[in-house]
Amino acid sequence: MRRAPAIGFAPLAAAVGASPPDDVADEVTAAILDAATAVLAQAGLRHCTVEEIAEHGGLGRTTIYRRFDGRDDLIHAVLAREVRRAFAAIVAAVAHLDRPEDRVVEGMLAGLRAAEASPLIPLFRSEPELMRLLTAESGPLIQVAVDFLVTEDERTTGRKPTARNRHTAELLVRLAASLVITPQGSLPLHDEAAARRALHDLLDPLLAR
Repeated sequence: MRRAPAIGFAPLAAAVGASPPDDVADEVTAAILDAATAVLAQAGLRHCTVEEIAEHGGLGRTTIYRRFDGRDDLIHAVLAREVRRAFAAIVAAVAHLDRPEDRVVEGMLAGLRAAEASPLIPLFRSEPELMRLLTAESGPLIQVAVDFLVTEDERTTGRKPTARNRHTAELLVRLAASLVITPQGSLPLHDEAAARRALHDLLDPLLAR
């Protein structure tokens, strides 16, 4: 039985910070990441190998190893790209908004849309190695997301972060993670307009304090 990749927070965080935020990389690196994403989505973690990625992308193994230390390093890079894309979608969705309530709701909707659009979201819901990053071992990833939200809010509004800002951001991140893992429920997430109304109804009182 093939060994599952050793997925961990530290290498994932390093991969998130190591690449350009806009994902502008050389074409070969982008092709490798695209091929790895496709193989992961089709075959899962255990059956994703450098050989499979090379074959799928029409690439040489040497080409891949020049850019990545191996399968685990490459998988962390793929996951990091998905995280950056979600962060970028949130930034774009709230850039023109002033009201905190609108920024929170539109940012959450954008994040949920980005998650659902990712070809890897089924893996996060089914693979234990990834599920634990969003559940039992989610603390470090939650803090990264909280830091991102608080820093982005300060950058765009000029407001200095407070302890309450961080606590509210953490609550929102935990809520978003739960909705990503288990979207089924009474919240009308399948209808964006209805989801927007529901989130405003639930979150505006919290944010108005």
